[in-house]
Amino acid sequence: MLSKDQTLGKYLILDRLGSGGFGAVYLAMDTWVNRKVALKVPHQQQEEIVDLLKEPRIMAGLKHPNIVELITVERKNGIFFMVLEYIEGEGLDRLIRRERFLQPPRALEIGLDVCSAIAFAHGHQILHRDLRPANILVNRDGVAKVTDFGTSRVLEMQHVPYAPTRIGSPPYMAPEHFRGRAVFQSDLWSLGITLYEMLTGTVPFYDADPLKIAEALSSQQIVPPHLRNPIVPKTFSEVVMKALAVNLGERYLSAQAFLEALRRLKENVARETRPLGTAVLSLSNSGPHPSLRAATQSRLCRYCYRQLPRMATKCPTCGEQN
Repeated sequence: MLSKDQTLGKYLILDRLGSGGFGAVYLAMDTWVNRKVALKVPHQQQEEIVDLLKEPRIMAGLKHPNIVELITVERKNGIFFMVLEYIEGEGLDRLIRRERFLQPPRALEIGLDVCSAIAFAHGHQILHRDLRPANILVNRDGVAKVTDFGTSRVLEMQHVPYAPTRIGSPPYMAPEHFRGRAVFQSDLWSLGITLYEMLTGTVPFYDADPLKIAEALSSQQIVPPHLRNPIVPKTFSEVVMKALAVNLGERYLSAQAFLEALRRLKENVARETRPLGTAVLSLSNSGPHPSLRAATQSRLCRYCYRQLPRMATKCPTCGEQN
């Protein structure tokens, strides 16, 4: 673990931004050009260099306004790390927790940004595999950027057209992902769950046991977002539910098709939400609609997804600050 004011070559550590299963991220200053950057330091420093380079090699080819940019990769003082664009803003997970849920137009704009990034990644044969609010950053201008390609894989469709592992975050994993057959459409499911959480403040199914989530997906119907939150236009709800079709043939066939559906939705979502302006204002002033209270009272740790005590800021299970 790096500490404040420690240096790695020309980088001065300013703060620790967070930690996940594969690495820790630090805010640092590039002292040569006086630029803030993010340093991602893998936990497993003893791995072969070819394994450490998997994520940066994937990110190197993904130059897109909605994907966090990889600046370079270095090894200093025996520590391997990635130097990434620093996004001044916050994780989408924190934004949802603070706001409880997002107004449909704002959720749609973020969804458009993320879907555009995923369509670009898929165009380069990159499957993200861990798309969720904690891996989406929203800058001060409201622009969303996808990050953390640590579990991503290049899918060579002419060989094995799916990723044969179950690595991912269970509340956001598609049914086929649980079976070890993640495909490009699995990322669309994850984006659908992320949109669902933005609109309602909760994921459709959560349990500390991932197997119970998988069982729920096969035995229970997901409640559409507009039935959980009455300010969500039904047309928006329908777009989300198509992304959450268990049958791949009924889901969007590509990220580009999903993106086009979101773009069409943008043309009419403002018209559909305008008559509800008073209701939206009322929700903003007096807290969530009664149908949302049960969903928003239960808080999950952004790192291990265990339930947090109501007022806790530190997870008693994994010890991370939330």
